[in-house]
Parts: sequence; C-alpha cells; structure tokens
Amino acid sequence: MTTPARTPRSAVPMVTGPVELRAAVRRRARSRVRVLGALFGVALAGIAVRGVLLCTAPAERTVAANAVQRWGSVTLRAPRGDILDRHGRRLATTVDAPAIVVDPALVRPDQIDDLAAEVSEILGLEAAEVAERMSRDSRYAVLATDVHPAVVDRIVRLDHPALWVHHDPRRYYPEGTLASQALGFVDAAGNGRQGLEASLDEYLQGGVTVVQRRRDRRGQSVDGPIDDPWRDRGMDVRTTLDRNIQRITEEALARVVLESAPEAVYATVVDVRTGDVLALANLPTYNPNAIDEDPFPRRNHVVQDAVEPGSVLKPFTLAAAIEEGLVTEDTLVDCNNGSWNIGRTRIRDDHPHGVVTATEVLKYSSNIGSAKMALDIGPDKFLSYVRGFGFGARTGVTLPGERGGKVRDAERIKPIELATTAYGQGMTVTQLQLAMAVAAIANDGVLMRPRLVTEVVDADGTPAWQQRPDTVRRVVSSETAKAVGRMMVTVTEPGGTATRAKVPGYLVAGKTGTAEKVEDGKYTDARIGSFVGFVPADDPVLAIVVTVDEPTKGSRYGGIVAAPAFAEIAEGALRVLGVTPDPALGGVDDDALAAITPLDVDPVRLAWEHDGWTVPDFTGRPIREVLVGLQGAGVDVHVEGTGHAIAQKPAPGERVTLGDTVSVVFR
Repeated sequence: MTTPARTPRSAVPMVTGPVELRAAVRRRARSRVRVLGALFGVALAGIAVRGVLLCTAPAERTVAANAVQRWGSVTLRAPRGDILDRHGRRLATTVDAPAIVVDPALVRPDQIDDLAAEVSEILGLEAAEVAERMSRDSRYAVLATDVHPAVVDRIVRLDHPALWVHHDPRRYYPEGTLASQALGFVDAAGNGRQGLEASLDEYLQGGVTVVQRRRDRRGQSVDGPIDDPWRDRGMDVRTTLDRNIQRITEEALARVVLESAPEAVYATVVDVRTGDVLALANLPTYNPNAIDEDPFPRRNHVVQDAVEPGSVLKPFTLAAAIEEGLVTEDTLVDCNNGSWNIGRTRIRDDHPHGVVTATEVLKYSSNIGSAKMALDIGPDKFLSYVRGFGFGARTGVTLPGERGGKVRDAERIKPIELATTAYGQGMTVTQLQLAMAVAAIANDGVLMRPRLVTEVVDADGTPAWQQRPDTVRRVVSSETAKAVGRMMVTVTEPGGTATRAKVPGYLVAGKTGTAEKVEDGKYTDARIGSFVGFVPADDPVLAIVVTVDEPTKGSRYGGIVAAPAFAEIAEGALRVLGVTPDPALGGVDDDALAAITPLDVDPVRLAWEHDGWTVPDFTGRPIREVLVGLQGAGVDVHVEGTGHAIAQKPAPGERVTLGDTVSVVFR
C-alpha cells in the first residue's frame, strides 16, 4: 500500500486557473503596437504641420530672433549741408575724414607679412602693428583714421580686396571761432546744437540710409565694404553774414577785452536798408571744431541777454517827442541844473546843465530833459512808440533762445517809472532789438525785420525756404527820423559824449549809454557800457551796436569802452562794402582810398568739395585779395614778392586739402 507524500507546512498553496493561449497574447501585443504607432504618427504629423506653418507664416518673435542672429544693420547718415556767408564763402561744411580698414578674413596667412610691410610704409605705422590687425579673428579692423587724400589714393592703387576706405563725414568750420555763437555746432550724433545748426537742423541734416548686413554664427559680418552715401546730402543755408565784416568786428571786440577786461562784449552790424545782419559777434567765444571742453561759452549775448539799455534809449524818446509835435531840434528844455524831483524821487544828470535845446538834451545825455519829454507825451503814446521801435517783443530772427525783453504796461506805470523809462531804466532790451531800432532811425523811420538767412537750397539749387527783406512798420515819419539823425551826429562832435566814435572820412550818428547792471532784481555797482549808431549819417548804410558787459579795467562809460570799437568796426566794414569816404571830413589819405574793396568785385576764394579745396587762378590778383581768400582754409601759404600774382603752385583747378602748402609769386 502506497502512502501519499506530505505537504510542508510552510509552503504557500498555488492558485491555479485556465492557461492563456499564446495567440491571445500576440493579438494584445499587436494592438498595443498599433496604438503607439498611431500616437507617434499623430505627433509626427503635428510636427510636420508646425514646421510648414513656421516656414510659410512664421511668428513675428521668431522672425525677429532669426534676424538678430543672422542679420545686422548699419545706419549711414549723408553729410549735412553747408552754411555760407553772403558771398557764398563756407562758414560750416562737411569734410571727408577717410579711414583705412582691413578685412582680415580676406588676407591669406602667407600674405600678411608682405602686405603689412607695404601698407605700414604708406600709412607711416609699425609693420608689426599692421600685421597684428591683419591677423585678427574679425571681418573689420581699422588701420588709420583721418587719412590724407594722397595716402588714400596710394592705398586704393594697391587694389587688394582686403583693404578698403571708410568715408567718415565730419563737420568742419573753416573759420574756426568766427561767428561760432551764430553758427552753433554739431554733437557726436550729428545733431545741430545752438545757433543756425540747431534752428535749421531739419534742413541741414543729410538723408539717413539703413543697410542690412549678414552675420556668421559668431556675429561677424560676412558682407564686403559699405559705400557711404555722399548723395542725398543736406541742404545749404545761405546767410547774410559777411565773413570779412564778421572778422573785423571780432578783432575790434578782442581789443576791448584786452583794454577793459569785461565779463563779455558783443556787437551787431546791420544793413539799414534790408535789415540784413552782416555781423553778429560775441566774446568770449569758442571753436566749434573742438568742443570737447565743457562748459564752454555758448551763450549768444546778442539775442539771449535782455538788459537795461540806459541812455541809448534817448534817441527814441526824442523821436517820439518830435513825432508828436512837442519839440523840434531847437526847442528849449530846462534841465534844472542837473537835479529834478518827481514826487519823492530825485532824478540827476551826470553832466548838469540849465536850459538847453532838445538837440543838446541828446548831446549831453540829459536824463531830466528826456524824462520831461516822456511825461509830456503821456504813458499811452510814449510806450506805444517804445513798442513801435520793436522793444518788448522778439524780432523773430532765425536763432534759438531769443528773448523779448520787458516794457511796462501803460495802464499800471507810475510817473517816476515813465520818467526812468525815457532814459532806459526799468525796461530791458536785447542788443539785436537795439540794432534794428537804430536801423529804423537810419532807414527814414521804417523798422525792418532782422534777416540772418536769405534762403535754404537743395543740391540742385532749388530754394526750399526763402526770406525776403521784410518791413515791419513805419514808426516815425522820414522828417522825424532825419531830425533825430542830425541830433545824434552832435553826440560825436566836440562837447558830446562820444567823440571817440568818430570815423575818418565819414559822418557818424550815435548815442552812448552806461547802465547799472541788475542782478537778482537789484541794482549793483557793475555797469554795462554801450554805443549805438549808424554810418554814414548823411547817407546811412550800417547800423552798429557795441555792448561791453561789466568792464573791470579803466573806465566803465560807454563813450570810452564801446565807442572806439564802434569806430573800428564802422571804418573797416564801410571799406569792405566799398563806401567811399569824404576827404572833406578829414583823416582820409590816398592809401585809405586804395584800401577800399569795390562792391562789384567778387573776392577770390577756394571752392570746397567733400575731399578738398579747388585752387582758383590767382593771376593778376593783388596780394591782399589772395591772402584774404586763402585765410581760414586750413592750408599753409607761402608768399614770394609783392604786387600782383604772376605764378602759383598748385596750378589753377588742382586740389589741396588741410595742411597742404599753396605758394604764390607776386611782382
């Protein structure tokens, strides 16, 4: 009998069931594979659709990111237009400051030493330095800047694909400091700052071109050199300034600085017939070619300083009184021996007199006589004349920052305030306003609008903006203006306050002024000396105003510090304009007559293009004309002999640039 085996107590009982067939397992596996395949197919289809969408209609962010990685842009600004004086001589221009650039990727390693040696000899550099730049891992390396055009030509003649010229337009002022506050300057970004550069910036600016350039994976440009667009340059501005008269004016002011050491001195010269500003000068000044130092004297005192005029206002008080029929040139006026009370305020004269004529009121500069005339006219009429001469309102000149000055209201003015206004206290004016008002007296009583710019023209010479001589209003009659002019002549005659303003050969009409300087609303011990006038008094051509702000050496009176500068400016400007002096007035000799430049003779001058000056034909020209024509061009001048030019080097039509030598032989 067989005994059954015993099951261990620790063993787990096995659960048994029906066995799954192999075919079922395979079917389930195939189903799972199909599901996974379908999911992968859908994912791949989605990726394909997204790829197609990115290619055909990419998102803006994607395009921008791709552009940043693969494309770069270079902004090229065409040159600014020129600023010219009344004869077409350049006061501001744009010059080409070329730089020599190498593309190291286009220089084979076996070429570096030979090419570097050749280029270094031309540029005057160390061969090792040039070789190092040619070996850089870059597509752009500057070898030299501000290269002379002759050197540029030698580099171009090498005809190597790795070497090219980058043209860098830079603003250049051929006359240096001349008229700098009127012209202004250009900042590093090419924008006009101050003066005409700022006020006419929209016309002077050249066109802007943005060039797209490809980059490699390292961000380096893979495109070749860029041609800077000298086309589409800015428009030219033609001004009324006369380079020679401006220079004469600034030289006269420089002598005032040496003799009187003022805080500032400034002057304006105006053509009385047209209102053209022939000179507008300020000292201290600056060189717009070198504006690295900050601060520098940018202030244009002629239009930005509104100060009390002092006694230079008296001719306009006399004009109002004559126009109203209250006085004539010979009317007697009691000046009370230099002391007169208005209410509780005492008015004094620096030169006391008793009863004098209206002409002598101006000649001796009587405050009392002027105050009595203003009080007789009355506030409404008197202040209307003051405003009629242009005081209290901007002139509208084409310069930034012009101030209008201040004139009291007739409704609220007190008697003492009306009296002090008659001799230029309690009101403020700019020098340009004074110049135009004086010009109105010289122009038979007609006030002109100041004109600093005649026109703006494009590259084809087509005017984009023009300003014609513009009459503002008639202020007084011709008879009144002529009478005031005759009275102003006595100021420069013996016994007057401005004998130092006389000009040999010309009759001068003028008026001195010495005003107390106001700071923080209070009068100080400082003075402002000034002189206003016009010449020739019998046939006026020029109105000139000179202001000396706070002279610290010698006299502070306008007749001493400002009148001599007026005389120097007037004499030089009249001779430049060809106004013949009258020998009967004395002080005129044959040499003085010979020094006059006739109006119809065009001065000799160099013609500037963006890469240099074109030399004119000097043959037959006197030495004075040649030297004046070459002055300020930045070239060295070698003169041999005297008389008239018979030979020159370079020849007419050849080109020179900054630093070159021009030799002229005279006989």
